[in-house]
Amino acid sequence: MTTICSECACPYEGNLIACPECGCPNERLDSQKRSALRRQAMDELSDLSETKEQLAELEAEAAMAQDNHETARSLLRSLKRVFMRCDNFKGRSRRSEFWTFIAFNVLVCTVLYAVLFASIGRDYITISDAPTEEEYWHRLIHSCLSSHLLVTLLIMGYLLLILLPLLSVTVRRLHDTNRCGWWILLGIVPFFFASEIGISPYIGLLLLAIMLLLDSTPSNKYGKLLRV
Repeated sequence: MTTICSECACPYEGNLIACPECGCPNERLDSQKRSALRRQAMDELSDLSETKEQLAELEAEAAMAQDNHETARSLLRSLKRVFMRCDNFKGRSRRSEFWTFIAFNVLVCTVLYAVLFASIGRDYITISDAPTEEEYWHRLIHSCLSSHLLVTLLIMGYLLLILLPLLSVTVRRLHDTNRCGWWILLGIVPFFFASEIGISPYIGLLLLAIMLLLDSTPSNKYGKLLRV
């Protein structure tokens, strides 16, 4: 491309920095260079902004992973503490410790329940056709003990394993709310007479759950408020 010098009107190649006749600077080339530098600067700023966004995302992911790791460690500590104190019916257990243990076991029992009924399979059609509730349970227990003994023993073994920790942590949670541990019977006794007086046997479990949901009380006769 040919450029006309603005001073001497001499034509020369457009890629030259200045006119070869008079030395006048090539203003078009300077303008192109400025535009190129401007574009380069904008591209660098854009790349820098993208890099900052990527770094921010990585930092957020790292922080989230750290939080998840700390949460997992806290849950494991709570579960370990419950099992380590399974024979301790004194002292107190915080609300978070108790409900972490309950949530974990509900999840495990749900999985075991699904495994059991998956192993029963088509046999459950015959079981569910039982004319009465008593016959239903009779058929179900017979099927579990005769055809699915291994899975049944696995479930029963796990339930026996968590029974003592469950009782002890429930008593300590009641202590934490400044209540006697014998209130645990509220979740058991109604099943023996509720039908006779026409109420749901689960009313006791509901009242007990409400007690276990209450927050800790300050230092009481069961010990100081635990900080965990």
